[in-house]
Amino acid sequence: MKTVLGFICAFFIACNIALAGGLVTGSKKHPFVPGDKVLFETDFRQCPVGEAPQGFDEIIGAPECVKFQNHIWVAPTSAGDFKIYKKINLGQGDFSVEFSVVPYNPEYEWIIFKLYKGSPKGWHVQEIGHSLKLSYCELSLEGVGKIATIKHCKKKVIHIAVEIRRNQFRVFLDGKRLTAVPFKLKKREKISGFALMRVRGSKPYQTLFSDIKVAKYTEKEAKPTPEQLGIEVKTTPQGINLTVPERVLFDFNKFVLKPEGKKALGVIADVIRENPSARILVTGYTDNIGSEEYNLKLSLQRAQSVADFLMYCEKINPSKFKIEGKGEANPIADNSTETGRAKNRRVEITLLK
Repeated sequence: MKTVLGFICAFFIACNIALAGGLVTGSKKHPFVPGDKVLFETDFRQCPVGEAPQGFDEIIGAPECVKFQNHIWVAPTSAGDFKIYKKINLGQGDFSVEFSVVPYNPEYEWIIFKLYKGSPKGWHVQEIGHSLKLSYCELSLEGVGKIATIKHCKKKVIHIAVEIRRNQFRVFLDGKRLTAVPFKLKKREKISGFALMRVRGSKPYQTLFSDIKVAKYTEKEAKPTPEQLGIEVKTTPQGINLTVPERVLFDFNKFVLKPEGKKALGVIADVIRENPSARILVTGYTDNIGSEEYNLKLSLQRAQSVADFLMYCEKINPSKFKIEGKGEANPIADNSTETGRAKNRRVEITLLK
């Protein structure tokens, strides 16, 4: 069961870019903003055509600077794998890495981005986080799967960026956020550098890299508050009560979490972690439309979806949870109006004292 729910968690993340219908998702609200303190940057403008690029700590393959669309790029001069490594101390987060790439044969070659953590065996021996791969015009994230399909990507300039902020690994394509997944290093682990790779290359000059930039964020990113996400927070004699409207978590009559629901539950998980001794009661409610039996079932399914995400995606201890579905009971608004019914369709998460 835990394996199945782990798959569901990955599915929730991948769905960030798949759902439509006027949703307000991370791709719309959070465009890419690079770090403000530049640590490394090159567009190879100073590299003469035909010369080898400078500024990298290790290169596998024989690269040279080439000109394409009036811009300077680095390309492999032979078939086979081509890899460029940059050693740079990025600590545990709050940084961005971005680069542009032009794939000539995306059907046959893989373009890969990796981060590394320092180890006694070397700075680029142990990978960390999620590697990115571009192949068949599809951008995929290790452990998640496909996160974007790029139309007509052959010989197209593609700009990719990664942010590591607030324990999240975020991926952007041409400035728009594709997804964000949990990312946390152990206490003494530090990111020691990165690599860009062309793997399985069949011909020379078939992959171009440029506009590589690495920067730190000098200010911490503020966490969104529950209220900013439409969550009502009250302190009651029982404990802290967080009420999440249906519109935040689910589509009408559904119990599969929406992307903004994932974000809201991530904020709620932070509140739970700030109250480690609390027991957690998750209760689902509906309006009075439909049969009582159906509404009880739907309310329990919704409560279970919320609890599953908190337990298996946010790693909250399952033994702390109690899950209830109460259907149309305990309305907080008038069920004779659509506005009132919308308020009654909710999930309440109570942190019991």
